[in-house]
Amino acid sequence: MVDQVGEGVTGVAVGAEVLGFGLLGGYAEYVVAPAEHVTAKPADMPWEVAGGFSAGAQTAHIALQELRVGKDDTVVVHGAAGAVGTVAVQLAVEWGATVIGTAREVNHDYLRSLGAVPVAYGDGLLDRVRAVAPDGVDAALDGAGADALAVSLALVADRDRILTLVEHGRAQELGIRRVAPNLRSATRLAELADLYAQGKLRFHVRRTFPLERAADAHREVETGHGRGKVVLTIG
Repeated sequence: MVDQVGEGVTGVAVGAEVLGFGLLGGYAEYVVAPAEHVTAKPADMPWEVAGGFSAGAQTAHIALQELRVGKDDTVVVHGAAGAVGTVAVQLAVEWGATVIGTAREVNHDYLRSLGAVPVAYGDGLLDRVRAVAPDGVDAALDGAGADALAVSLALVADRDRILTLVEHGRAQELGIRRVAPNLRSATRLAELADLYAQGKLRFHVRRTFPLERAADAHREVETGHGRGKVVLTIG
């Protein structure tokens, strides 16, 4: 919610419920954001969802655009039940792609509900993906790390259509993509918020922690393989 606006700012009013983005890597009750970095929050979006929506949703949107995902593509999303993966699956399906999502078996029904074909992690992952995609895979989004990147390299011929969210140090070496955070925009965020408002985009919050328990929130994230976003709350 907007607490104050700067001199000369138009289009944003005190008290407005907004989504926005700014610097990554820190937490605070208040944040200063340029007016051009905010957009209206959907009225039915809970604040817990709003707190994690921009980072997860924009990352997924940027990644799929960088991979040029579109109609009739077959796409593998590794870590498909996570915050970014959940959005990536839904967007790719919305854009006409067939989506294969890797995740623990406990999350397979969840992935089916999003429109993905679920495949289990672990030994034999490459063969399991090939079994459900006999005509091949056009693009891969790695949100899991571990053996997911090696599997992606074996599945996708064009390395320009492989993007990793976790193996940043190896991206250049392997000739694959990584997400550029400077591509975030209020226009992109507004498009995603509109999809949420229309009921075309779900965003799952796995668990919330009060701000003073930020360390516990990090421990929860580090357990891996969880469904959705971990969010810090205030007050």
